Amino acid sequence: MKEDIVSFIQEDTDGTELPFFIEMTGISYCDETYRIARKKSPIYVFEYVLEGEGTVITDGTCFTPKKGDVYILHRHSTHEYYSNSTNPWTKIWFNARGQVIDHLMQIYKLNHTNHIVESNVCSLFYDLLNKARQAKNNNTDFLKEASLIFYELLLSLYPYVHKNNTEYSQEAIILKDYIDKNNMRKLDLKQLSNLIYHSPSQTIRIFKNAFGVTPYQYLMYQKLEIAKLLLLNTNKGMKEIAAELNFYDEHYFSNYFSEKVGLSPLKFRKSNQ
Repeated sequence: MKEDIVSFIQEDTDGTELPFFIEMTGISYCDETYRIARKKSPIYVFEYVLEGEGTVITDGTCFTPKKGDVYILHRHSTHEYYSNSTNPWTKIWFNARGQVIDHLMQIYKLNHTNHIVESNVCSLFYDLLNKARQAKNNNTDFLKEASLIFYELLLSLYPYVHKNNTEYSQEAIILKDYIDKNNMRKLDLKQLSNLIYHSPSQTIRIFKNAFGVTPYQYLMYQKLEIAKLLLLNTNKGMKEIAAELNFYDEHYFSNYFSEKVGLSPLKFRKSNQ
């Protein structure tokens, strides 16, 4: 049994939990002795299986993640997991906590998901681990980058979990996937329409029938969530965030954020520090 682990210690001195925090990340080369159990876990556990197989039991549900699978053990869950003795796991993983994670897991309807089969997200786990290795225990630099990788991971996992949801047409899924992958850009309705060979008005109607909002409304919601991550986990100013998210200028960004969130970007940042 061998593990390659990078760990971080929360720097806050008052004991207040950070909105987003990665405690540990690493690779486990398991053998028949590998077994972990937690009661009412204070953390989220995200793991990608590189090789082998094993068993996970969480809150009465049992499943067997294999090579290419992701499994998620949720905060406050009681769980146990162990490697197969003849075909043991090799896994890349991270442990995380914070209200931002709670919120995003609900938004992307992953808060009741434990096992995702054959998901092509291995590179994101490696990205996070490599950033942790480079950080050399510098929490601030690491968390800035890790928060965006985590957000991309949820965006990538969402289609795997909800791909069989019959209320969404294939055209609606194509549109949503495109917006998810280009959510820091401006919306080009003509380009969006070309993806499904429909007029702009039909494209808007198809998307709204599936998701209850227009493509523009959905994109702006995405931008707000990214803005929250940037405000909480970076020192970027309003002008820089506005430019990164393709708002007209920092004043428009600040006014839009205040209208939708109920706090100005600066007050939101200060209230969550």
